[in-house]
Amino acid sequence: MRSLPNLIITGTPGVGKTVHCEQLAQETGLRHLSINQVAKDRGCFESYNNELETWIVDEDKMLLKMR
Repeated sequence: MRSLPNLIITGTPGVGKTVHCEQLAQETGLRHLSINQVAKDRGCFESYNNELETWIVDEDKMLLKMR
């Protein structure tokens, strides 16, 4: 059973989510996982958004693979 919370930070690309999460993890002792890296490692993308130049994560597939 998990004893620590999951915090999910979302937002527009390039606004500082990664920097904020890394600082939060350092200050709280929580572990920072890049959802994009986890999705790449586990093949959990549904499509690519050309306008935003980013991959769209298949959240259902991600949840199944993280169990």
